[in-house]
Amino acid sequence: MSKKNQLEELKASVTSTLAEVDTQEISGLDFRDFHCKEISLPGGLSMLDINIDPVIIKRHPNHIAADANYDYFLTTLLEGRAIIQQAEKTTVMNPGDLALMTGGLPYTIEYELPSRRLIARIPYEVFQQRLSDCDEKAIMGHLPNEDLGRVVNDLLKSVAFEAESLNITEQYTLTQSLLELTAALTRAIIRPDDLKSEPRHTDLLNRIFTYIEENYMDSDLTPDKIAQGNGISTRYLHSLFRDSGTTVLKWVWEQRLKAARNDLLDPAQTQTRVSEIAFRRGFNDSAHFSRSFKNRFGISPTQLRNQGPRQADSTAG
Repeated sequence: MSKKNQLEELKASVTSTLAEVDTQEISGLDFRDFHCKEISLPGGLSMLDINIDPVIIKRHPNHIAADANYDYFLTTLLEGRAIIQQAEKTTVMNPGDLALMTGGLPYTIEYELPSRRLIARIPYEVFQQRLSDCDEKAIMGHLPNEDLGRVVNDLLKSVAFEAESLNITEQYTLTQSLLELTAALTRAIIRPDDLKSEPRHTDLLNRIFTYIEENYMDSDLTPDKIAQGNGISTRYLHSLFRDSGTTVLKWVWEQRLKAARNDLLDPAQTQTRVSEIAFRRGFNDSAHFSRSFKNRFGISPTQLRNQGPRQADSTAG
């Protein structure tokens, strides 16, 4: 196959799995081959394991206008070297480095050496609601690879290398953990001072979180009630959550949705109706619950219940 045909094949492959792009050879370096293995995961996520020779991949504004792909790409480099330019930033990736990209902004990736790269493609809606009001341009590029970043990097590799051996319920749990920790890592980039809160401030938030954990099943739980239960004003309560990158009601709903998800994955509750689980966990409208659940996790409550046990049974023997 000619080099031109190889580049066209690479372009088609990247376009079909990630986003519409152009490809370009690097003068003086041979592009001979690439290989991409894709694994589909619950919640609309996918994992790509890419081996690629030196080449340049570019995504232009006209590509974004054509395919309207705004998904996020969490990536780590296993071998080689790559230079990513996006959002006016240049990120040099060496083995072990972690980075975040988006299909919604133009980018250039230059693979200077034969490289192997893992990419988790995260649907825009699934990840955006975890980012709160983060500036998208600010979080693109290199992510810290120490402390929480090291955990995210290891988890990304676990998803890539272990997912196929897990049943769908286990896959779902693993990918949700990856999403939650990645969102926490990216929020910390925008709000590093959150990690240095005064002890009194931290103690108060922990007390509020505990209060919500103990009362989120109360369908009448409101910010006013939470503030009164913790001896502070409602205005101060809202400011505490705003500084933490979320809102009071989002946090309450997050606890309810996660608890409902765990109930739906519990084999002991397969005979419990979805609506009953919703009401028990603090929702007072089953249709609203179903819409919120799908928006949050990328899968409907019924689909999660139907897929989880069946897949688990098929892999048990």
